[in-house]
This record gives sequence, structure tokens and C-alpha cells, in this order.
Amino acid sequence: MAWQKRAARDIQELHSCGLSARPEGPDKELDLHCFLVDLRGPNDTPYEGRQWSLRITLPEQFPFKSPSIGFVEKLFHPNVDEGSGSVCLDALNKNWSASFTLRHIVEELIPYLLRYPNPNDPLNREAAALLLSSPQGYNARAKAHAQVHGRPV
Repeated sequence: MAWQKRAARDIQELHSCGLSARPEGPDKELDLHCFLVDLRGPNDTPYEGRQWSLRITLPEQFPFKSPSIGFVEKLFHPNVDEGSGSVCLDALNKNWSASFTLRHIVEELIPYLLRYPNPNDPLNREAAALLLSSPQGYNARAKAHAQVHGRPV
């Protein structure tokens, strides 16, 4: 199937730039439909120095339909549902393009979202309200949360 060739190529590109796609369980083989990739918190954000696993789920219509992206560990952020880890990002939903690669998502789109949260389109209303009312309070809470739930880099 065409989507499997594209998925394999994108995963190979992740590996070539130092990111590893891995299966969800220790005894499983890599499944092209659903796998994990580690994401480092961007510099100069409350998430710096920590990392999270992203669960990437590819539909059979990939790359013409966007993948589902979610954080495995909890993340305090207006555009991330703390319970499910789901990510709200226009580039993954309304503005998806088949030219986006998995590397682009992991190295560009998600780090951009972490640097520039959008409190006007929240999945986590508490984080959005705190960001709007007290950006410094939001940064402190996000950093403390990252220290508990993110893994050290």
C-alpha cells in the first residue's frame, strides 16, 4: 500500500536525523499504524531539559489525511488535553498538507506549539486561563508540571 511506503520513508527520515520511532510495548515490533517518538522540550520554554513520548497514529489515508498526535506523559499546555494527551494544532487538522513529513511534525510543528501556545483554542481551559491572566504563573506551573511528568533529557 502507498501509505505504508510513505510511512516507512518518513520513519527512516526520523532515524536519519537522530529521532527513533519505536513500538509502544517492549515485546512488540514497530507497527506503522501506531508508534512512539521522543520529543525534547524546546529551549527557552517551560519544557526545556525534559522529554516526552509522542504517540503517532497514522491513518491508511496518510499522507493525504493527517496523523493523530498525542503526548503519552502528561503535559500542562493550553492546546494539549491533559487526560488523553491529544494535541490541538491547526496544521494537523484544518491546514494539513500531504507535503508535511513526520520529521516536520516532530521537529517543527509540535515544538512551535510548545513555544507559542494558543489560549484562544484550548483543550486545557485551566492552562489557557492561567496563560491569559498570568503568563509568568503559567510558565511556573508548566515548568513544575514538566519536572514531575517529563523525563530528563
